[in-house]
Amino acid sequence: MKIYLARNNVQAGPYTLDELNRMLSSGEVVLDDLMWHTGMSEWKTVGEMTYGRLNYQPTQNITPPSSVNLSKPQEKHGFGDNVDLRKDEKRVSVAELYGRKPAQETSSPQSTTVVITKNTQKDDGKIEYASIFARFTAFGINVALYMLALMPLVMAFMQVVDMNEIAKHAQDYVALQAYGQSLAGKIPTTTVAMSNMMFFALIGIQLLLIIMRGQSFGKMVMGIRVVDEKTGKLPSFGTLVFMRTLFLVLIYAIGTSLMSGLPAIIMLFANYLMAKGSDKKQGWHDKMTRTLIVKAKPSQLDKTKK
Repeated sequence: MKIYLARNNVQAGPYTLDELNRMLSSGEVVLDDLMWHTGMSEWKTVGEMTYGRLNYQPTQNITPPSSVNLSKPQEKHGFGDNVDLRKDEKRVSVAELYGRKPAQETSSPQSTTVVITKNTQKDDGKIEYASIFARFTAFGINVALYMLALMPLVMAFMQVVDMNEIAKHAQDYVALQAYGQSLAGKIPTTTVAMSNMMFFALIGIQLLLIIMRGQSFGKMVMGIRVVDEKTGKLPSFGTLVFMRTLFLVLIYAIGTSLMSGLPAIIMLFANYLMAKGSDKKQGWHDKMTRTLIVKAKPSQLDKTKK
């Protein structure tokens, strides 16, 4: 059996089964590496093929060689981490695959040779700052989700509100507040409960994503992530939850309650303007928490790699 491996945008091989298992045992091959051999329909991680063990024993339940198609193999990866594969005629030795000597051009023994490449980025551990457009779009996606969660409440409110009454008390804040409180009693409790359930469920999902991946849903869609300024990895729990989430929510909530929300709008745009003029694309949010907004890469989630 001839087994091929791929890592860091290069492919090496073939190896025998004994060689693969020996390299697995010594740590020379890791479970995140990709592998392929005759009978497999696509490239898969070593961990998938060994079921997380450091020993590979091929099974008979594989695709016949005649159906193998490596012209457009797909690497499995997390949502928000954009990766694809393409053909390349370059092949390398095992020594180069693991960084022990320079690359050498050799002829490919078969037309199905592939290497890992990435359309938008290379997962080489280097920081790639997120664009202002990606950051603002992620913010817009998050706002749209919260508005959607509150939609049942808004629709019910529009059915009972009297715009003439609001216009009548436009200059009297106390009377306007009293009118708003009277409307609250006219909205069905089931509608309020449904809207609250959707809103707080969304908050829970967002917090979980932020803690586990350093991404809100909007950032995940845009393929960007919050990382520590010094390490390039996920920031601490306190930084993600308290400083970058709860503290900022509190500041913007106060800003929204004053002068028809003008302070909040000014703070938001000041953050993006500051980021646009910064080499590291840092707004005041980022500088305050010593974080960066970067393009998401799988290695940023691996705290074992420095």
